[in-house]
Amino acid sequence: MKTGRTVALGLSVIMAASVMAGCGGSGSTTDQKGEAKAEASAEPVVLHWWGSFAENMGPEQVCEAFNKIDPNLQVEYTRYVNDDAGNTKLDMTLMSDTSIDVFFSMNDVLLKKRIDSGYTYPLDELFDSAGFKLDEDYEDTISQKEINGHYYSLPAKRITETILYNQQMFDEAGVPYPSKDWTYDEFLDTARKLTKGEGNNKVYGWFFPGYDAGQPALRMLNSKLGVDWMYAPDGKSAFIDTEDVKDITEKYLQRVNEGIEPSYVDVTTQKMAPASMLLTGKAAMIFGDWVVRDVKDTANYPHDFKVGFAPMPRLSADQEHNYTTSYTDDLSVNSKSEHPQEAMKFIKWYIEEGMDYVAPYARIPACKKYDADKVASLIFGNQQELFDMESAKDVYLAGSDVSIRKNMTAAAEINTILTEEFDKVFAGAQSVEDTLKIAQKRADEKIAQEQ
Repeated sequence: MKTGRTVALGLSVIMAASVMAGCGGSGSTTDQKGEAKAEASAEPVVLHWWGSFAENMGPEQVCEAFNKIDPNLQVEYTRYVNDDAGNTKLDMTLMSDTSIDVFFSMNDVLLKKRIDSGYTYPLDELFDSAGFKLDEDYEDTISQKEINGHYYSLPAKRITETILYNQQMFDEAGVPYPSKDWTYDEFLDTARKLTKGEGNNKVYGWFFPGYDAGQPALRMLNSKLGVDWMYAPDGKSAFIDTEDVKDITEKYLQRVNEGIEPSYVDVTTQKMAPASMLLTGKAAMIFGDWVVRDVKDTANYPHDFKVGFAPMPRLSADQEHNYTTSYTDDLSVNSKSEHPQEAMKFIKWYIEEGMDYVAPYARIPACKKYDADKVASLIFGNQQELFDMESAKDVYLAGSDVSIRKNMTAAAEINTILTEEFDKVFAGAQSVEDTLKIAQKRADEKIAQEQ
């Protein structure tokens, strides 16, 4: 790819030189004023940037701020919806033409497919031209993003898998706030004590949103095993029919049976959302770092209590790591872009400065140049009284061990398998043991086919 670009650039230079020589041969001359006038009338480079969040949630301000820096380099934003149709539209555009320069990938599976399909430019080849140094912007954990010696994307956002909780409910029940290293047993005891009522007056101690089937149970495995938990250590087979997966699934079913947590079926059929569950007093604890922006939206979610933050619990007290932190909002340059160097300049600016404009919408900057006080100011602004700022800084903004998805073998297929099989166990149509055996067998087959 690089060789082809070099040849194309060389041909362009030769053609340009020929045109200039032809003009000179006609006897025309250009004085300094003429040169200045020609430069002034040159069209600016306009970068086309595609992302999945609404224009009024930061992208408009990003474009406005960036476009003031250099009139010869501008950026325009196009939104695609982060669903199957939107991602297909992005992929088809990347495949067919040069109309996109910079784009976001919102999950690792989609990003890996775009890399494998040749849609992404190796950014490390552009670092020097943009004055970008990886170690100045990221911690050492960014090395997990390297693929075959190259960086095809750079994350703008850091995610902390966070529990948000209603401090008033804890106070009224006489329950202590969660600690930074609390265990599953402590989490379960807390959720039990905060569960109360029946019917329309029911208050759940814990709520997990309606992701793919399996997620309400399996998400807690991340804290112990990391985000690649579904693969064996050598990556050549699945790791689903295990004691860890069985244990965490049975824990989920226990919570549902006790009424501590609504079932996956109820969550999806009744369209229960984490923001409304927390902020209307229907749940004491919910999962979802993005709900921070809803807490600040007091017009739609009026409430008079503070929201605190807790990490996902350790599954055991002797657990070595607590993987709660990962990266997202991955920025890439289209391999067909006619302006890759300019695109890298925009990515550098966005990561280091442009996050100022999207952080208020619950997007924690991944760049280490953002210090904790600035991030707190950007995200919480003048609404800090709505939050317990001590836990916000210690948990939500600080994070803990970082885990980045590395194994993508048959990843989309395995996700579908987990959804299909766990949907059955959650509906009571299949035992836990059969679910794990069938999911393991199906996943092994898909991995073998891809390898």
